[in-house]
Amino acid sequence: MNTGYYINKTVRLSKSLDRYLTKLEKPLILRYGETRTNVILSKAKNHYPDIIPKIPFVNTPMYDTLLVLNSRMMALKKGMKDEGIGVEEFVSLQIETLRKQTKNIPVFIKKLMGKLYISRIIRPFLKRVGQSATNNSWPTEVIDGKKDEDFAMEIITTNCQMLNFMCAVGEEDIQPYCTFADFTTAETLGLGLKQISSIDTGTCAYCFNKKGKVHWPDEVQKIINDSTN
Repeated sequence: MNTGYYINKTVRLSKSLDRYLTKLEKPLILRYGETRTNVILSKAKNHYPDIIPKIPFVNTPMYDTLLVLNSRMMALKKGMKDEGIGVEEFVSLQIETLRKQTKNIPVFIKKLMGKLYISRIIRPFLKRVGQSATNNSWPTEVIDGKKDEDFAMEIITTNCQMLNFMCAVGEEDIQPYCTFADFTTAETLGLGLKQISSIDTGTCAYCFNKKGKVHWPDEVQKIINDSTN
């Protein structure tokens, strides 16, 4: 794992940030009005050049894609924070946006994607991804569920480079909520998901199942509850 890899890609990444922020402009305006939204977006763009050099590169395409996406989210978070908007509202916005982006995909397709993701067919690929991440300072283990266990697949990670990155750019207050995207994705794909060990212990462990409930972390569940009240 190393940082600084993306410095010579700043122009391309900045254009990707512009596209990302454009998609969020409408939901931001609905929440904060046009004038305040323009300030948030401008400040997010101003922050991004300082974020890019700190993006980790773990030489694992699946993880690197997520890290770059997260870098855009951190730019937006900083823009919102500059306007006095807290982490809880940032997380609420992200969950709302992720849900809306997949709303029009037919349910049967989403469920099919979910079943495929945790299927035995895809499992060897996920294990190779985990091994690649492990070889690059992000230890990841993909475990098959047994017949007598209540999960189909378990993923265990330590030294989370995603959280390390968010802390490195000064956004450590995201830690209690840092898994919101995992659980929102599981909800979208119709998968059961439970976190049996959180980053507070030094190890994140997730159990996936083809059916069942999404067991949101308490802190994230509170944000969801507050946003619907």
